[in-house]
Amino acid sequence: MTINFYTAPEVAKILWVKKAYVYELIATGRLKAVKLSERRIRISEEAIKDYLQGEYAKQENGWARAN
Repeated sequence: MTINFYTAPEVAKILWVKKAYVYELIATGRLKAVKLSERRIRISEEAIKDYLQGEYAKQENGWARAN
């Protein structure tokens, strides 16, 4: 089993957001990351999928209540 890991700038490109937003997501616990050292953070592909699924579920629930 291979686990792909990405840097914050790589995740920013994947999500089409600024890297500062990725760091904010990590700091608030919305996006799980592994801190390898003081300046090295890696985000797994699974963590990105979990984040996106959670955000999608929130939107689905919000839209359901609005209708």
